[in-house]
Amino acid sequence: MEQQLEELIDRYQQDHYLSGNIHISKEGKTLFSKSYGQASIQLGVSNNKDTKFHIASVTKMFIAAATLKLYEQGLISLDDHPGTYVDAFKALHPKITIHHLLSHSSGLHDIYAVPDLTYEMSKLSMEKKAFIPYLVGLKQNFIPGERWEYSSTGFIMLAYILEAVTEMKYEEILNSWFFSPLHMGSTGVDCPRQINSGRAYGHAWENNQLINADNDRLSTVQAPGELYSTVQDLNTWCEALFKGEILQPETMDKMFAPYYTTTFDPNLNYGYGWFLGADFRLIAGGTPGFRSEIWHYPVQDLRIVMLWNYEKVDSHQLFRMIKPLLFHT
Repeated sequence: MEQQLEELIDRYQQDHYLSGNIHISKEGKTLFSKSYGQASIQLGVSNNKDTKFHIASVTKMFIAAATLKLYEQGLISLDDHPGTYVDAFKALHPKITIHHLLSHSSGLHDIYAVPDLTYEMSKLSMEKKAFIPYLVGLKQNFIPGERWEYSSTGFIMLAYILEAVTEMKYEEILNSWFFSPLHMGSTGVDCPRQINSGRAYGHAWENNQLINADNDRLSTVQAPGELYSTVQDLNTWCEALFKGEILQPETMDKMFAPYYTTTFDPNLNYGYGWFLGADFRLIAGGTPGFRSEIWHYPVQDLRIVMLWNYEKVDSHQLFRMIKPLLFHT
């Protein structure tokens, strides 16, 4: 199996530049794990099994799990308005609930869809203005619960709610609840300007050449941010989550219930933090220079974790190519 996968991916790589790591496991055993390309093209440093990558919106699965832990502990209600926990959120639409934030049905405009977001955030910083009022001031695209529309705004708000309820910092919550107990020592909040040994550079394609990509457009904001991680740490997290070591069975049912159908694929639904197909779960992320993706097939107990530091890698295309082999065994 390992040799066949390697041959398939190597053939794909002849026509498509790959830079990053793939980890595939089934029933808790590694089927395939390999690194491709370079963590830094500029310095000539290759990716390896311990390379850390910015995981972008894959971060949402941790925020969703932390929110649901608060729910389990009776500290929040999913039907409550966000303003119940953060005073500044009282200005939001009166019908918005935590359920809407978790399921991308709040109607809040996606922060990443703001035109000239990098400029907007620089201006905010220069004027020494707080980020929460800016979030609250984003337009309401539709009545909460009316439909599904992807919005990272809601998950940033959830992180602020976590801080308010626990009286802990966002990174402290994730470390103490998840990363430390699971020995995920290569996962944390990604601050691109800080030196982080083993963290890959993001790469992009411009004017027919590879370049160092810009940082995430919210990386300069003092706010709960996206994470960095490794394929092995994410595999460890998925193993614990799907075995029921993080959340109770009833809470897991809530996480993976199909609340809304996505607007871009009638066969894909959304739960809390995860996309849901007929027989799989999927979470993905993208930011300048990075792509990340996790596929989970519960019946087969099959997981595919892909982390890339080249933004043009088409994980979906690559996955479709290797999927027949994975399901043949």
